[in-house]
Amino acid sequence: MHISIKGAYGDSNFGDDLLMIVFEDFINANIKNKSLNFIGSESSYVSRFLKDSSYNNQQKDDVLIYGGGTQFFSFIEKSTFRTKLKNNISSNPVKILKKVFHKISPDNEAVISSEKAFLGFGLGPFNNNIQAMEFAKNQLKDSLFIGVRDEVSYGYCNDWNIKSFLGADVVFSSYFYKHINPVSRIDAENKIGIIVRDWDWKNSAVDYQDQLVSFVNSNPHLDVTFIVFAKDKDPKWMKRIKNYKSIVWHPETMEINDFIKTLNTFSTFITARYHGAIIAGLLGKKVICVEIEPKLRILTEQIPSFALWGDNFDIQKLDDLVKSDLQNDHQKYITSLRLKADDMLSEFIKIFNNKFYGE
Repeated sequence: MHISIKGAYGDSNFGDDLLMIVFEDFINANIKNKSLNFIGSESSYVSRFLKDSSYNNQQKDDVLIYGGGTQFFSFIEKSTFRTKLKNNISSNPVKILKKVFHKISPDNEAVISSEKAFLGFGLGPFNNNIQAMEFAKNQLKDSLFIGVRDEVSYGYCNDWNIKSFLGADVVFSSYFYKHINPVSRIDAENKIGIIVRDWDWKNSAVDYQDQLVSFVNSNPHLDVTFIVFAKDKDPKWMKRIKNYKSIVWHPETMEINDFIKTLNTFSTFITARYHGAIIAGLLGKKVICVEIEPKLRILTEQIPSFALWGDNFDIQKLDDLVKSDLQNDHQKYITSLRLKADDMLSEFIKIFNNKFYGE
């Protein structure tokens, strides 16, 4: 049995590195006599985290799994997105779709002949882009299994008459819990970690990055540390934080569990990264999600004890949130999401076994 799992792996992103190790543990625990391969960006560090899987191996797969993340969306670029789409779509639509939509789709004949499955992924936003939605529908149809991570993605599938399973992000699952469970809770006081992300898409008249720096500069009494999850994806923030206290995930030299322990020393997180919020919640920290894109808002709906800094990025509002009595007891919501993630993974295995082993 040849299985590949495809995602945004190898891009130095802590969140995607977490997804990768969870998927490997899940497949290893449930499917025997298989060759497991991961597909992502060319990178030398990935082998540090994979136990017995290959990476970017050119194998002919029986099943290709799209592992987590926001697989299909359409954002509006701040300046030239519409011009690029209009001027180029007719001449080379495949090339433009690859650039405009984060599209993970078959690249060769071996992949095309594989069964497809999607696990713990998100859909949208599409900004009324009909081409983007049609593209997503075509990629999802005739899949062995589709497990989405939230109600919005589930709604898209229902609207498209595509059968899906409402699960949750796999970092909520029991396969990741073993990395969190040994970490002793530290009730640090007034230590704020700001998890940042470069953002070049138009979703607000206000630049959240400028607003966040202004907030920090106007509150010198706060103990603030900037945290970068993806140094190669966030070059603008890497430059911005040179004169500030900061922590950067370096997968070439750091260990995942050690980085989690470092995050555990903070009391509050302001996060523009989705998995930053999830990790903070799992650690029982106070969480403020920055609404740079809808999935951060959706996460606060799944975990109502998370606060939301809305997409008008008002500095006074952020100041009020930081000073307010934020909740840090997210357990009942996280337990529910863990069950959803586990049920999704179990349902996939049931369908997988029925398909290939007649069980």
